[in-house]
Amino acid sequence: MQLRKYFALTIASGLVACGGFPTTHPDAAKNNASTYKGDLKDCAQAYPETPDGIYLRQRVACLKLKGWQ
Repeated sequence: MQLRKYFALTIASGLVACGGFPTTHPDAAKNNASTYKGDLKDCAQAYPETPDGIYLRQRVACLKLKGWQ
């Protein structure tokens, strides 16, 4: 029973973390799909995947530093 609660909590926290990715930019010239993909790729290269999932939080912070909201 305890293991089920742990897995449910892990899945729920993963869904919340993925829902927090910034997708809009206040600068109209940068608010397009190609710029977003480029910035996301840059952040993904800077913070590669890790088993603990910390890279997601780091990528979100990276996108926010680039101005995405």
